[in-house]
Amino acid sequence: MIHLDEYEQDILQSVENGEWKSKNNIDTRLLELQSYIKNQKKKAISLRINENDIYELKKKALENSIPYQNLIQILIHQFVINKIDLKM
Repeated sequence: MIHLDEYEQDILQSVENGEWKSKNNIDTRLLELQSYIKNQKKKAISLRINENDIYELKKKALENSIPYQNLIQILIHQFVINKIDLKM
């Protein structure tokens, strides 16, 4: 089961209650979003990461059926948009 924060639970509840309606332009919107993603500039970087951390990342990525590089991208993105906090 995926853990949802309060905001995400509110959205899920409103969807399940039928409060959201399709604009019937799903194919057009999908093409727009795919185009946006393809046109985002990406920058290659190199990092030195502990071997055990890489092992655990790969394991978690496998559990979620995504490449581990994508998992790293998701983690970085969620951090920069303040979705996850850094605890030291």
